[in-house]
Amino acid sequence: MTPLSTLGVIRELIRYRPGRFFFSFFMWAVVHGSPLLFGILIGQVFDRLAGDADLAATAWTPVAIFAAVAIGRNGIIWLGDRSWINHWNEVTLLVQRNLLRWLLEAPRSRVLPLSPGEAVSTFRDDVEDLLEYLENWVDMGGLVVFGVGSLVIMAAIDLRLTLLLLIPVLLTGVITQALGPQIRKRRRAMREATDDVTGFVGETFGAVQAIKLFRAEEPVLSRFAGLNDIRHRAALADTFLTELLRGVNRNMATIAIAVVLIVAASSLNNGSMSLGELTVFLTYLPRLTDYMAFVGDIIAQHRRTGVAFERIRQLAVDSTDADLLDKTRVPLSGLDVVMEEARIEMVPLIRVSVRNLVKEGVDFEIERGSFTVVTGKIGSGKSTLVRALLGLIPAPGEVWWNGELVEDRASFFVPPRSAYTAQVPRLFSESLADNIALGHRAARERLRQAVQLAVLDPDLERLEQGLETMVGARGVKLSGGQVQRSAAARMLVTEAELLVFDDLSSALDLHTETELWRRLFEQREATCLVVSHRRAALERADQIVLLDQGLLIGKGTLEELLASSPLMRDLWATGER
Repeated sequence: MTPLSTLGVIRELIRYRPGRFFFSFFMWAVVHGSPLLFGILIGQVFDRLAGDADLAATAWTPVAIFAAVAIGRNGIIWLGDRSWINHWNEVTLLVQRNLLRWLLEAPRSRVLPLSPGEAVSTFRDDVEDLLEYLENWVDMGGLVVFGVGSLVIMAAIDLRLTLLLLIPVLLTGVITQALGPQIRKRRRAMREATDDVTGFVGETFGAVQAIKLFRAEEPVLSRFAGLNDIRHRAALADTFLTELLRGVNRNMATIAIAVVLIVAASSLNNGSMSLGELTVFLTYLPRLTDYMAFVGDIIAQHRRTGVAFERIRQLAVDSTDADLLDKTRVPLSGLDVVMEEARIEMVPLIRVSVRNLVKEGVDFEIERGSFTVVTGKIGSGKSTLVRALLGLIPAPGEVWWNGELVEDRASFFVPPRSAYTAQVPRLFSESLADNIALGHRAARERLRQAVQLAVLDPDLERLEQGLETMVGARGVKLSGGQVQRSAAARMLVTEAELLVFDDLSSALDLHTETELWRRLFEQREATCLVVSHRRAALERADQIVLLDQGLLIGKGTLEELLASSPLMRDLWATGER
């Protein structure tokens, strides 16, 4: 599918709620177009004041009309603002929801192409750029009405002078168009510099303890200052070009006013132009040149918006524009957010078959109710293998579920089919219960059992509010073992058919790990795939998959591998008892 142009993106955003958009469009067309009437009324005031005393007395009539129009215009501004603010927020949420949904639910394996800082900047700033450009189009109707109307009225008064005024106005458009490539280049550089600062701040917050332990405060602050300096220069370059363009536009307005005053002087002397007609020119001209300058800003914003949507596409790897601009309604009121359980057709696990996964020859079977351990030296590819099986990373090979090929492992291996505990679990700055249930109401009912299976129940008594204890950013208030057991409870609460543990023992003592396996197999018919080097797991294994540099060099029971593999004997001898 051919990617949409920048105007195509804006067209799709307009189609989200066209009624509300065009209501705002009409309101602001009236707001921007009403100064046409102001000019005519002011011209009449000055013409009548320049006449005899009797005519001067009637000057209050256009003044009264002017005041009524101004009051009505303020009311329309209120209505237009109210409508547009709601529309702005809805469309912002629409794009951000679609982007987040793609990142969380997209099929196939993928790796986030940007750092967290870059992703946050794209999610926030680039989406805002889209809405700023959409807002430009809300104003466009009024600009056209005023621009065409004012030129027609001025041409009726003095065609020659009106044509002369078009020269600086057209120059504004030419200069803006010429600066387009630089505008895009500088906006991209500014966004990238902002991404670097945001990402560095996020990484610094996550590594405060390491920084303090190594007394690296000064180098970290120095690096932060350097990144800020780069961002400062990039933002200055971007802002300078924008303000330079605005300055040129404003100067063109000054030149146009000077032209009017010079040319109109002779017309006033010979009587071919009245004072009121000159007033019309002087009333319209500043606003007309401001609007023309605004058109220049719109052209510049068009360039920036192109950069913004390119970055959004880059973040949402493999998405289509239709995915990013899906128009499913996002209401701003009456929200009742309910997390629905994923409706996945559940076929009980009988057998998982792995064929040539990651590397040629990596073949093994996982039978229902079995305990399979993947082991090997550090760097042998254990975590890579299980992540590839689950579709967390793209990798060659095949995985079969009950004899049927799994086409999209990333979408298939989710609860209730499978659940996964990573080597380095991620917790949110929420309560312990929320971190385990992750918003699923049904999971709340199974919390206590999952906590007990994960051997986390003794810790609840020591936590200030038990399951409702706020764990802090990334679980900072918990110990390493508590974090891993919380992640294990999160997995166990799903009651998935296949449980995948990636080196759960890295932060657990031997007694706790042994107790966890005991409870799990006493209370459930569990099927487990476990990355481990510990004897507690190896002794329980029905099957051990032995890896070396990503290659399968042995599989079987512990006794079989101890008898046949020197590597297995080394691992057993050095394994924790």
